[in-house]
Amino acid sequence: MEDWRDGLKRALAERDLDMKKASLKAGLNPAAVQQIMKGNDPKASTLQQLARSNDLSLDEILLGRPQSSTAEQVRNAVRLAPVVGTVAAGIWFSLDAPPQVEPEPVPYVPCRYPDLAQTAYKVVGSSMNRRNVHDGDFVVTVPYWEARMAPVAGDIAVIERSRDGGLVELTIKEIEVTRESVRLVPRSTEPEYQDVVTIPRTVRPELYEDVTIIGLVVGKFSTL
Repeated sequence: MEDWRDGLKRALAERDLDMKKASLKAGLNPAAVQQIMKGNDPKASTLQQLARSNDLSLDEILLGRPQSSTAEQVRNAVRLAPVVGTVAAGIWFSLDAPPQVEPEPVPYVPCRYPDLAQTAYKVVGSSMNRRNVHDGDFVVTVPYWEARMAPVAGDIAVIERSRDGGLVELTIKEIEVTRESVRLVPRSTEPEYQDVVTIPRTVRPELYEDVTIIGLVVGKFSTL
């Protein structure tokens, strides 16, 4: 598969733009594109600025495909999801605890639920590594109860828990469904991350006062 940087280089060449000229048109350091080509990881906003100023699209830069034109292509074009929180993979992570949420949005392709609001969370820890969710990744989510009528086994979800004193914590877990309960399970190779949260089926999970399933994970972004 072609590296996305090769696609960017080709798209600039097709517009008769060298790397310095493309950088300057975007209001960036003259060597910005050259540094990206050498392997520096750009911020999503930098790519967006580079695309907008040089008549490119994120589709061309990240996917190597022409700028979206048809309704279907526009519907499935690369978009940016705001990062709204940090979640600990498999354990609870306080909303106001470090590390601070990075303000940069992350790119995603809305393959599922393109009409629902999509937001991202930064993942801390490796306790969902059996589901290929790793420390430093960003997961893209949609509101769970807008996408689901009931909990679905196998879903990866962002979970919110309220505690005494108004403290709110977030985590990310996989959903298991049994006849008696909905179980929120970490998927880790590490023995210290195996705690399971159980919600009785006698209580509607979306209304459970201590634990709420808030986000269905529909995608993942790893640092470029």
